[in-house]
Amino acid sequence: MPTSQNAKASTEEAPPRPARPLAPWQGALLYLVFGVVWIYVGDALLERWAGDTAELTRWQTVKGWLYVLLTALLAGVLLWRAQKARAESASSAERQRLAHTAVEHTAEGVVVTDAQSRILSVNTAFTRLMGYTEQEVLGQTPRLFKSGRHDQAFYQAMWAQILSTGHWQGEIWNRRKNGEIFPEHMSLSAVRNAAGEITHYVCVFSDISTEKAQHERMEFLANHDPLTGLANRLWFVQQLEAAMQQARPSGERLAVLQLNLDRFKDVNDSYGHTVGDQVLRHIAQQLQSVLRAGDLLGRMAGDEFALVARHLRHPDEAATVARQLIAAVAVPWRSPEGFEVEAGASVGICLFPEHAGTAKALLQGAHAAVYGAKAQGRGAWCFYAEEMTQAARERLALESRLRQALQQGQLVLHYQPQIDIATGRIVGAEALVRWLDPDEGLVSPARFIPVAEVSGLIVPLGAWVLAEACRQGQAWRAAGLPELTLAVNVSPRQLRHSDLPAAVAQALAQSGFAAERLELEITESALAENHEHALRILHQLRALGVQLAIDDFGTGYSSLVQLKRYPIQVLKIDQGFVRDIPRNEDDMAISNAIIAMGHSMGLRVLAEGVETAAQLEFLRAHGCDSYQGYLRSRPVPAAEFEALLRADAGR
Repeated sequence: MPTSQNAKASTEEAPPRPARPLAPWQGALLYLVFGVVWIYVGDALLERWAGDTAELTRWQTVKGWLYVLLTALLAGVLLWRAQKARAESASSAERQRLAHTAVEHTAEGVVVTDAQSRILSVNTAFTRLMGYTEQEVLGQTPRLFKSGRHDQAFYQAMWAQILSTGHWQGEIWNRRKNGEIFPEHMSLSAVRNAAGEITHYVCVFSDISTEKAQHERMEFLANHDPLTGLANRLWFVQQLEAAMQQARPSGERLAVLQLNLDRFKDVNDSYGHTVGDQVLRHIAQQLQSVLRAGDLLGRMAGDEFALVARHLRHPDEAATVARQLIAAVAVPWRSPEGFEVEAGASVGICLFPEHAGTAKALLQGAHAAVYGAKAQGRGAWCFYAEEMTQAARERLALESRLRQALQQGQLVLHYQPQIDIATGRIVGAEALVRWLDPDEGLVSPARFIPVAEVSGLIVPLGAWVLAEACRQGQAWRAAGLPELTLAVNVSPRQLRHSDLPAAVAQALAQSGFAAERLELEITESALAENHEHALRILHQLRALGVQLAIDDFGTGYSSLVQLKRYPIQVLKIDQGFVRDIPRNEDDMAISNAIIAMGHSMGLRVLAEGVETAAQLEFLRAHGCDSYQGYLRSRPVPAAEFEALLRADAGR
């Protein structure tokens, strides 16, 4: 709608006006003049031309008939013109009625003003769109609707176009009666009279709020993650590249931090994806709450976020940001039902320009650094270095080779004896997997077990170890060797993501090995990760008749309240507490406390990593039940262990 009338514009020439009909008095006057002229002029001419009275009489008769004929003709013409004028008037009225009806029923708002922009009329759509009645706006100017979102230059350009073309159309923001500002598409035209003077302005407009909102929504979805509202990968990379362009001239240091949620799949598996989505939104909000001015946060994938930290004076500032992000993620989400879900995160940091000079390289570096952070444990952060990328490539190659090794039978089990301290006899063995690579030889478990855990290969690998240990144990029983317990390690991933009870039941059924002779070792930290889930699995395993042991006890975070709920039979003292006995009094005190606590709970206690006679003597003196370690034997192949077992039985 126009907000100024100081404009002069050219329009099409007005069409020629139709001839107006004679007024009644004009017709009567014309008839009177014609009659008077006819009588007096006619009589004068006849008196001059006629030779006698009879001829004069004859011509007067002719004149009378001519008068009648001419007046009839004149009357007919007048009646024809009157009828034509009435028809034209009726047609014009119909056209005006149709035009008015069309304007009243159009969906667009219509405003007509005079040359001074005073409103003369509005249609029904105007009152619906703007909220004003016609009486409220008549005589007002369209300045009443001004939104304040356009400056004077905008209106000057609009009226300049009307001046040159007689028309303007485009997008403009106006204000409704209720104060709401909204966008509209407007067409404004100038109307001129026959003299070329502007007499009116006609404005037609439509509300485009819905279309504009939909367009903005589509644009938002193209650049943002629909779940969290954060920048998506595409938009994040574009913003990162723009930040790097700004940073280069000034030498600004920035960092890309990739944040990977620890074990977030457990949340989805335990509570469902609906709760998982709510937790992700909560995490996104927590991360946004610790952003600094100028930082950019994005969601790169399901459980991966990335941050551009700008204006860093020192690399240590990036580490500070990483710690803040980890702390933000750790804030638990509380459900409407009252239960809490906690998450952890690992953060990889890649610096510009120190570590990488392109957006792609920065993201790759941060991604590689995440693996370094995860290697340090939960809630850790790590800077990128070139060796990290090389290590990642080696991990991928090792994973591929490990898959082949599992398929091609390159894996074997070694067995380390477990000794009863009171009798000195072998009462069991721990089955430990080894990889005999045809090219490299024996591959250290310290190299391939972490890769198997991260890649998920630990699940089929663990199932194979279970089946092979049970098969070998049953073979020794069938050979008449003394009864012994075989201990098999269970990884945290097996406990979380596989049907462990079914795998154990299958291994026992296929081998025929006695369930009470199979002992499953589960680390304390694995139990602490998801206490309720672990407790449920342990009870299912115990129902099968197998023995349960807590491995590396003392290194995890389980509480005594939780510990007494676990259906376990054995505590294994971690070798880290045994190694420095008897030199370290703290380790001696801890080991003694674990032995005493285990016995008070009715559990057997086994010490790992026993290498010296002094260590064994300490354990014997404090009532430890059994041990394993290099003092008696390293882990050996099945054939060597069988020889040890036969020698022990023959003593």
